[in-house]
Amino acid sequence: MANWLTGIGYILSSVSVGLLAWVAWPAPGESRALVVAIIAGGLLSVVGMALRWAAHLIMHRKVEQVED
Repeated sequence: MANWLTGIGYILSSVSVGLLAWVAWPAPGESRALVVAIIAGGLLSVVGMALRWAAHLIMHRKVEQVED
């Protein structure tokens, strides 16, 4: 159950990153650096959350192996 809740939390966080990037998206003619920063920041955030979830699953499996 904890893995499921952790996964849902990371998915919700990823959706919130997308919503924040959508709101921050620059108008036509604004700096391209801002577009790059928004895309890079969003991608890094989502990848970071995916890595944290993967680490959580690995640690959970190791704990289960030790308990068995």
